[in-house]
Amino acid sequence: MTTRTAQASARDRTALASFLTTLHWIHGPAWSELSRRTGLSVSTLQRTARRTGPVPREENVIAYVEGITRDPRAVTDALRLWRRARIEERGRLRTLNAPAPAFVRNHADLLAALAAAYEKAGAPPLRTLQRRAGNAANNVPHLPLTNAFRIINRERLPTDQRQYEAYLAGCGVPEHALTPWRNAWIRVQSTVPTAPVTPEEHPFAPLARHLISQRRARAPQAP
Repeated sequence: MTTRTAQASARDRTALASFLTTLHWIHGPAWSELSRRTGLSVSTLQRTARRTGPVPREENVIAYVEGITRDPRAVTDALRLWRRARIEERGRLRTLNAPAPAFVRNHADLLAALAAAYEKAGAPPLRTLQRRAGNAANNVPHLPLTNAFRIINRERLPTDQRQYEAYLAGCGVPEHALTPWRNAWIRVQSTVPTAPVTPEEHPFAPLARHLISQRRARAPQAP
């Protein structure tokens, strides 16, 4: 991580910590009571609100805020700050040069856009991504972990549109924002080269080849 990236990460980590610390200062409760409410240890809670060190886990940030206040706006604000801190901590998003879905033109563009969607979601653990992607009626995950790993690392596209949309759901893309993603999928699928179709052989072709070879065998040889 470069110095500039580290400084950006520190700023975003500090912004998250300031929000959490202020929330606790305004509303309380004591650390011991917050621990009882959240089921997290006091040391974990204090690390969650610390200005230095790794960005805390998403679920710990949610538990911390909900242990202090039931205002859903506080959770929304905390998660927005958490995602920014995670994006800067990982430093991968800006290296992807990913186009917006509306500007996806080809296979490589879509791979980059899907990887960027994961980074913008805060790069959750694969099992969290899988859980958010949902399950089929028989409780089979829509998004196998192996496929998720390969999509995130730009090794392959989802196997079909159902898995594609499940992945986007796992990344927190809401239903109302799916239209440009669906259009991108259709564009890319229409540009995937298909194997050439071999013309079907005429049923009498083998016989014709046999007769030609016999005629050539009987033909007089040149002196």
